[in-house]
Amino acid sequence: MPRNIGLGIVAALAILAAAQAHAAKAENPGARELLQRELAAKVPKPWQVHVAWREATLLAFVTPYPYQDAFNLWFRPEDLRTEMLALCPASGDPIWAQLSPEQNIGVEPTVGGKGSESLRFICPREGKQGS
Repeated sequence: MPRNIGLGIVAALAILAAAQAHAAKAENPGARELLQRELAAKVPKPWQVHVAWREATLLAFVTPYPYQDAFNLWFRPEDLRTEMLALCPASGDPIWAQLSPEQNIGVEPTVGGKGSESLRFICPREGKQGS
């Protein structure tokens, strides 16, 4: 009988540990999910954001809507640069703590699902956004 109680306690502790690990994971989302949420809250309502890893860069693909807004930005490169870099997390943002020193965050504008690596902006880890 005491052995069964001991096994029950071990099983209960294992279940408790698993539940705590699951809760911690829910409270501490991965870098991709965190950036996705942060950017979705920053961009204008009709814009779309998709975040994915591209090698060592956590890359946010940003699609301005309506498409005319996107095309207008394309033809005003300084405005495009300003708009995209304004989406970068600040240097003290918790997302940076989830990345290793060799990992980056980037923002790449897209139109109709098409982007270009030449239009990709790498976010600064420290200092002022957009610098």
